[in-house]
Amino acid sequence: MTEEELKTYRHMLEKLEEAHRANETPEQGMANFGKFIKDTSISDTSNMTKKMQQIVEEELKHIPDEPRPQNELRMNYQTRRMHSLGKKAESKQTAKDVLDACTTHLKADYPDFQFKHDEDFFDKCS
Repeated sequence: MTEEELKTYRHMLEKLEEAHRANETPEQGMANFGKFIKDTSISDTSNMTKKMQQIVEEELKHIPDEPRPQNELRMNYQTRRMHSLGKKAESKQTAKDVLDACTTHLKADYPDFQFKHDEDFFDKCS
């Protein structure tokens, strides 16, 4: 857990303890806690995840899903691309970098298969 996450969780715990000391009803406590959640970076993280998912969904439109090796490419791409966009990513990777890594990985299982993707789209992403 990062220092920032730890700080946020400690603050959440303090808010819950305040609600308990104030003898709030469970409904009042939950309402106040919900407002707190909306006001913290937790909702920012959720928004960031949604933005990342939207980016990946748009990119996946440029990778066909049939036959099976293509579908495996899409699944592999989706996972790796989400990681590459996350704040814990070890290095900056473009969509093309991720696609190339996925294709290389899957070539071990499908050496004769020609993976397809929209080359123009991914070339613009590099």
